[in-house]
Amino acid sequence: MYFGAPVWPLKWDPPYDETIVRLHELGFKGVEMIGWSRKALDEYYTKETIQSLKELVKKLGMVVTNFNHTPEGIASLDEAVYKEKFDNFCKTIEVAAELGSENVTQVAGFPFGHGHEEFIELRHLAEMQVWSYGSIGEGLDWQKGYDHYVEMIRKCCRYAAKFGLRVLIEPHPYRWANNAPALLRLFDHVGEKNLGCNFDPSHMFPSGDMPEWAVYMLKGRLWHTHFSDNDALTNVHWRPGQGKINWKAVMKALDDIGYTGTINFELEDVPGAATPTSAVSQCINNEMENEILAAKRYIAGLCAEQGIEIQ
Repeated sequence: MYFGAPVWPLKWDPPYDETIVRLHELGFKGVEMIGWSRKALDEYYTKETIQSLKELVKKLGMVVTNFNHTPEGIASLDEAVYKEKFDNFCKTIEVAAELGSENVTQVAGFPFGHGHEEFIELRHLAEMQVWSYGSIGEGLDWQKGYDHYVEMIRKCCRYAAKFGLRVLIEPHPYRWANNAPALLRLFDHVGEKNLGCNFDPSHMFPSGDMPEWAVYMLKGRLWHTHFSDNDALTNVHWRPGQGKINWKAVMKALDDIGYTGTINFELEDVPGAATPTSAVSQCINNEMENEILAAKRYIAGLCAEQGIEIQ
């Protein structure tokens, strides 16, 4: 295992050259890239930019661990919508392959193609007297909706296989796959060997998973990680050690299943985070550097206690 981090908590929008250098200076080997939109995929990730990024990553002795793009709406039953979103993800796969990533990730889809902007952010759960999405889903054929989502993920996997890439689903509350059992069901229904999991316990913990148990359940399909902590109620992304997740048990579980990939810190809700909607996104004075280095020290310490090797 080795340490890495995504670019977006440090810099939300491209370009990402300086962010990659910044992560290298902080001592990270892995870097995760992202394309927020089709516009970013087309206009930022040109062949020239991709070549420049590859050369930079190689020069710094780093590796691209994952490429992240969520085609919101891919689960829609509207043919025009799901065809567009599938095409966007195909473009994502092509960009990821050119960058040299072996993984491409999408967050699990909302039922029937709903988007995250339609829902109240989970961080508000504690202050709401009634927590419900009301009439969404009434009168719809839920089996048809799930079967369609399965077919779309199958198509994504088959296209990715042409490039030798793995498709990772990141669980998220209130989506077709929100925890480890839902992922296992999806794997069975899709039936493609290159379908796996981006393990993000800050999404899975509030969805009912015990994170260390989920690691064991997902053995053989857990191919990338997003490390952050939370209160088990919301899906905020604090640094490990600041919430309720048992990270010592998580690291033991990862070691037990033979995981050799990146320990990837996705700190979206810490001081200095670039996340536009975060309550702490306007903090200054190198808070992000302090947070991400503290996270690395904390996990490294837990590993040292247990004799777990980190490169």
